Parts: sequence; structure tokens; C-alpha cells
Amino acid sequence: MSLAFLAALAAAGCAALFSRAVVPPRRLLAGRVRPYAALSRSRLGTGYADVSVATLTRHDDRTAVGRVIGPLLAQLAEQLGSLIDAADHDTLRRRLRNAGFADTDPAQYRMRQLGHTVGGIALGVVFGLLVASVGLTILFVVCFGFYGATLQRSRLTAATEKRAERMRSEVYTVAQLLAVRLRTGSGPVDAVRSVCNLARGPVVAELGEAMTWISSGTAAQRAYDKLAEATDEPAAARLYRLLAASSNSGGDIAGSLRSVAEDLRIERKQDLARRAVKRRTAMLLPLLLFITPVMILFVAVPLLPMIFGTF
Repeated sequence: MSLAFLAALAAAGCAALFSRAVVPPRRLLAGRVRPYAALSRSRLGTGYADVSVATLTRHDDRTAVGRVIGPLLAQLAEQLGSLIDAADHDTLRRRLRNAGFADTDPAQYRMRQLGHTVGGIALGVVFGLLVASVGLTILFVVCFGFYGATLQRSRLTAATEKRAERMRSEVYTVAQLLAVRLRTGSGPVDAVRSVCNLARGPVVAELGEAMTWISSGTAAQRAYDKLAEATDEPAAARLYRLLAASSNSGGDIAGSLRSVAEDLRIERKQDLARRAVKRRTAMLLPLLLFITPVMILFVAVPLLPMIFGTF
């Protein structure tokens, strides 16, 4: 009965999708007239004063069912995210930015998290139906559901660590390039802009954001301070704070940039040395696990006849 029900449900869904593709729903006239009415009201000073034209002319393609179910799914995704991540939208937006997913909205992240959770639960149900056991079905649902719920967070953490590692390796080069540009006579802002035009990478991308803010009227010190507050990488934050201090006080900071670059190079060298020691230690453990039983066996085989008196 369960397989027949699932097959009937799948057939009904395919039929609904096919009918929607063949005969799409009519687009209501209200959606087409609304942008013009909103613009007219804004000119009269009544309503829509703070809404951009792009937002006004945006059409909502969701059907009535989507407009009803969408908020419910969004609320369910928020509740699931509060249980797994326990972070508000501002913290989650910062984490997405530091992971390199700046184009992903926190609501989209929550919905993907909910989708993976539902997919994991459905996969657990399928495996449970195959084994035809209630206990194993519950176990599969819990395991696959937990994996689906934490999949997005694991990806976000891995992407954040990978991006931070890349930023640590790039800060030294960026600081050296800025020092060279400053020694050739360029100003602080011009030096950063020229490096952004020539180089690529997460550090250069963040400096490009600062250049965009400065071009729009933000003070250079405030732009660099915002970068230092937003990033989770201490090396990049140190570079941004130095640029912020130099934009406020002025003077030649090429020497300071070279000192920062040298300190970062030494820290990077020490970090690599520590990693090499850890990897050598990790390589010794399998050797000890395989060699130790063999050595004990070679020692025990001659001693056993001597202990028990048999030769």
C-alpha cells in the first residue's frame, strides 16, 4: 500500500507539472498595472516613497499556493536554523560573506538547509521501506535527517576555513605590492586601487569593496575599519587597520607595510613548521601500529617454548 501510494503521489505530481507547462496560469492584470500606479502615487506624495522603481516593477511569479506555503516554509526554515546554527541574520550574513558566499541571502541559506533536511528524511524513509523494519526506518530517518540538516553548516565551515587559509597566504603579497606602489609615488588610495586592478583573490576583493565605498563618498578610514570588523582573518584585519590608520594620519607607510609583510611571512613559516611536525607525527602512528605487533610476535615465538619447557 505504501509503494502504491507513493507511486500515485509521484504520478499526480508529474501530471500537475506537465499541465502547468502546457497551459501556464494566466498573469493577472493587477501585477502589470501596479508599477505605474505606484509611481503615480509616489509623485503625488502618497505611498511607495521609499521603494525603488526596480522593486516596484518586480513581478511575483509565485502562485496563490506558493504565496500561502512560502511564508510557512520560511518560518519552518528559520526555526530549523535556530536549532542548528543559533545565529541571527546579521551573524549568518557575516559568516556567508567570510565563506565567499556573499551573493547568498540568509533566507536562501535557511531554505537550502530545510531542503537538505527534508531530502535526508525522505531518503531515510526510502531505505526504511526497503528493509521493511520500523526500528531501522527510524534510525535511517534520524541519521539521514541529521546529515541533511548539518550539511550546509559543514560546507559553510569548510569554505570559511579554506578562504581564511588563502587570505593568510595572500596578505603578505598584497602588503608587498602596496609598499612598492607607495614607494613609486602613488597615494594610499591610488596604490590600493592599482593593486585591485592587477591582482585577484579574496583580500583584493575586499579591498575592492573598500574602493567602492570610498568612491561612493565613505571616508577611507571608515571603509577600512568596516573591512577589519567584518573579516574573521586576523592577518587581513591587521592590514586593514594599518591602512585605516595611515588614511587618518598620513605619511609614508611603505616601511610599516613591509614590516607587517615580514611579520606575516615569519608567522606563516612557523605555522608551516608546526604543520610539518604534526604530519610527521601522524605518519609515525600507522608505522607503530603495524610494526609493534610484528615485533611482539617475533619476540614471543622464541620465548613461549622456553617458558613452557618445550623445545
